Amino acid sequence: MRIYPEDSRSSFEFERICKLVEQNCRSVLGKEKAMNMHPVNEFDVIHLQLQRVREYLDIKQSGSGFPNASFPEIGKEISLLSVAGSTLQEKQLMNLKDVSETVNNMLKFLKDKEEVMPGICSIFDSVYYTKEIIDPIDRVLDQAGIVRSSASKELASIRRDLANARKELDKVFRQQLQKLKKLGWLADTEESVYHGRRVLSVLAEQKRNVGGLIQGSSDTGKTTFIEPIETVDLNNEVFELLQQERKEIMRILRQLTNELRNYISLIRNYEITLSDFDFNRAKALFAIELNAVMPNLMKSSQLRLVNARHPILHLQNKASGKTVIPMSCELNPQQRLLIISGPNAGGKSITLKTVGLLQIMLQSGMLVPVEQQSEMGIFHRFFADIGDSQSIEMELSTYSSRLAKMRYFLELADKRTLLLIDEFGTGTDPELGGAIAEAMLEELSRRKVVGVITTHYMNIKIAADRLDGVKNACMLFDDITLQPMYQLVTGQPGSSYTYVIAEKAGLPVPLINRARNITSKDKVTLDRMLQQLQKEQQELKKILKALDEKQGEADISKKKYDELFEKWKKKVELKKNHVDENVKFIEVGKKFLDIQKEWETAQDKKLVMAKINRFLNAEKKKKLDKKLQAKKEKLKAKVLEKKIEEIKVGSKVKLLNGKQTGIVEEIQNNRARVTFGNLKTLASLENLQVID
Repeated sequence: MRIYPEDSRSSFEFERICKLVEQNCRSVLGKEKAMNMHPVNEFDVIHLQLQRVREYLDIKQSGSGFPNASFPEIGKEISLLSVAGSTLQEKQLMNLKDVSETVNNMLKFLKDKEEVMPGICSIFDSVYYTKEIIDPIDRVLDQAGIVRSSASKELASIRRDLANARKELDKVFRQQLQKLKKLGWLADTEESVYHGRRVLSVLAEQKRNVGGLIQGSSDTGKTTFIEPIETVDLNNEVFELLQQERKEIMRILRQLTNELRNYISLIRNYEITLSDFDFNRAKALFAIELNAVMPNLMKSSQLRLVNARHPILHLQNKASGKTVIPMSCELNPQQRLLIISGPNAGGKSITLKTVGLLQIMLQSGMLVPVEQQSEMGIFHRFFADIGDSQSIEMELSTYSSRLAKMRYFLELADKRTLLLIDEFGTGTDPELGGAIAEAMLEELSRRKVVGVITTHYMNIKIAADRLDGVKNACMLFDDITLQPMYQLVTGQPGSSYTYVIAEKAGLPVPLINRARNITSKDKVTLDRMLQQLQKEQQELKKILKALDEKQGEADISKKKYDELFEKWKKKVELKKNHVDENVKFIEVGKKFLDIQKEWETAQDKKLVMAKINRFLNAEKKKKLDKKLQAKKEKLKAKVLEKKIEEIKVGSKVKLLNGKQTGIVEEIQNNRARVTFGNLKTLASLENLQVID
């Protein structure tokens, strides 16, 4: 994205955003990437970056979390590996191991998660799971980063000799220490290490009585450090073995470094991958602070912001416990340029800056503080003119500077440009400046430029109503409390409330009336009309709010009525079922009474028993038929549920008893409209079969 002028990043406070993201980074490279963030034009690049941030945000908010992704800096290690013959020290080798283990853990975590986290998985495309770096280091270094004795036969032999020499040295030294201690010639510290050699702390007045090499004395001069003559050769032997040990360790480390040098490309990719992940994590953590989301991303140059909040203002108010009044606006082919008017300090500039900052953030791969249903497109150019641009070096006045910018805008601005101009046309004679601004607005409209412009000029407000794709908007002002409401309303211009605010400021009323007389009568009348229009609109808004509240109360009442009606219906149904059961029992009872009478009077009891059996069998059959019908209905419902899952618009199907294949054109109410060749028919889903 081309940004003009270059200081627009600072003017729209994007540099502050970069600094806030940088504070969440752990790595040096991640911090560099945060501070060098810049907007791009490529849709796929922006979409991938936003997707990565959203995926991390989703995992973070779900509570599952990633493996620990903290890692040491390995820039120096990579530089040394690039130099032939160089040797990495133990700590540097452990850093490489830590980084390799971190990447391996991340790759294990992301395995089989490509479908749910494709963006984050793509960060790790240039690395792979391997122990080819970890295993060689583990063979040489232990968990504390000390070279193992098993690293070479020579080192093992040297350390055995060293252990024996130290043991012998300790034995002889202890003998001398106990001897001088009994004589009372030792200071309180008794012994010390001086220049790597073990020495006795002898009282200065006794130093001539002790045989050995004087290695030094204390600052006070009261203690002399003497190496006993009996331990000199042993100390020399230990010192020599230490030298041999270090020499062998350096040989082992050099050999290991040469082995790891074969993987320098992978190690470089480790650094890049982890810094990319760190940078992505930092953007996600910042998004959590902002309650930011990923809006619907469009390839076209337009936007629809729903309840957008200025990020810096949001954080400031959040810290102080205040709320931010959100802003909604739309820039599309029918409403490309929005002309915002209204009183000073009413929120015009912050609205303009919110649009600009959110667009820069989005095209830099950052989530933005808007509602989820917001839509944001891609712009190739970002042109802005806000604030005083007077240049002493260039000897440009404020207005000359603004004209220079306007010339640049007119040369390069097109339908892929987002243009943001604050206080359009100011800086010179209002009438002449307004005329030039109106002509520029006409040209910008002709070029189909997209953007937001704030102004106080009446002719610009009037021009907005007649120009194609240009719409008026205003910041609401409460003319009762004489306070701005910080709410953007599209479709009408706003009054600057010049005289109202002047009265509030305490200017004498006669002076204000004289100013009204000086001002063109048409302008005063139009300004009063705008004030009246805003007042009426606010009253209408209150009425609509009251109607909404009444509608809400009515909806609650209807819901309660519906609930009570449903309960009443269930009670009626239950009573009906009871009545039906009672009627059934009465009928059965009557039949049994008739049979009883017949039994009592019948001479042939077998005939009566046969009648009883027929009656009981008939009742039993009714129950079985009822159960069978319920099973059929249940099975039918299952079949239908399965068919609803299988059969979609476009599926190839055939009738259960048919052979001809058809295509499903439409599905409605569990029935499908199917085309069989030239014939169209409506069939129940349960009578259709999907053909693979």
